[in-house]
Amino acid sequence: MPLVRNRGFRLLWVGQVLSDTGTEAAQIAYPLLILALTHSPTIAGLVGTAELVVQLVLGLPGGAISDRLDRRLTMIVCDTVRGVVLALLATLVLLHLVTWPVVLVVAVIDGGANVLFNPSANAALPGIVADEQLERAWAATEARTYAASLAGPALGGFLFGLGRAVPFLADAVSYLVSAGCVSRIRGKFLAERSRDRKALWREVSDGLHLVWQHPLLRAVVIQAPLINFAFNGVIFTITIALRQQGTPPGVIGLAQAGIGLGGLIGAVIAPKLQGRLSLWRLATVLTVTGTVLFGVAAVLLPSTLVALPVAITLLLAPSANAALFAAMLRAAPEDMRGRVNSTVIQAAMALAALAPLVSGLLVEHFSGQWSLVAFAAAMGISAIMSVALPGLRNAGNAAGRSEAGT
Repeated sequence: MPLVRNRGFRLLWVGQVLSDTGTEAAQIAYPLLILALTHSPTIAGLVGTAELVVQLVLGLPGGAISDRLDRRLTMIVCDTVRGVVLALLATLVLLHLVTWPVVLVVAVIDGGANVLFNPSANAALPGIVADEQLERAWAATEARTYAASLAGPALGGFLFGLGRAVPFLADAVSYLVSAGCVSRIRGKFLAERSRDRKALWREVSDGLHLVWQHPLLRAVVIQAPLINFAFNGVIFTITIALRQQGTPPGVIGLAQAGIGLGGLIGAVIAPKLQGRLSLWRLATVLTVTGTVLFGVAAVLLPSTLVALPVAITLLLAPSANAALFAAMLRAAPEDMRGRVNSTVIQAAMALAALAPLVSGLLVEHFSGQWSLVAFAAAMGISAIMSVALPGLRNAGNAAGRSEAGT
């Protein structure tokens, strides 16, 4: 069945387009709200880092939980909780009762629910689409993500200009709509239970062991943290550095939307690159190009043209991610997909949790230009890893068709 005719995939995709767009709008509104309340880039970075740290801490047990519970029900509960919490934040902003610790708490809850939602959604994908469609399905997922990153920041900046509470209220509505879409998906979403269920921490350990034994996934969890650290740091730096220069929120949102456009174009062309470039070549070109273009971005700041080199860097990211996630889903047994997914993602995001704080400190005590140079250096180190790590060099093709333990 073509993906466009697959009702379950359509419902998941549409629901996530809406919730991802709302999330992106809120993500640019978080630092803007903190800056309005405190005028401190460091506190803005602290809130962003706290949200990512929660995702890092809860990520591994979140994957194990997704393998134990009904994945569809887990997604519905997570979206409902996020919708209610964001609605409460919007109410407090409207009543002028909000403080930055309140924003911190909301960001932490939002991030924690996201940790439980994502491994459940990703692990459910092979039960919704055919195995040979995994790369295309993940490319469509990447397109959804980048479409949200294109529309969300611009929408967030515009809505924040209308009122500080508006982007958070929009995010709350998007979560509730997503919960409704997920509730209509039909299929099997509860993994087969093993006869002897282990303790949660032992199941987490099993996921870690499987990922470490897979040569390609082992290489990814070593290299990817630096890549995500660099990308997150660059994007956060652009937001707060432009705002420090007096750039209006709506213009900042458009700049971030321009970055998302690069990823969206990359997701559109990803199916055409499938099988033509090895994952190693994709990773090498991505990291080398990123090192150079992040340096160019440092030269362009404080012009809003700073978004252009970052957008160009993102062109190959969806193709690399589609190949990686197809390999990950094929490598994991059905009852361990949540754990393997969370292990890879949490390892990949390990350093990214520090990126907003590092960015805030560098911008406040040095400059936005020096912050971008620092993150370009991090990308340069990851480029060296592309050459040095055998798991990436020996990856068979862009679909990552290597087997666990080989």
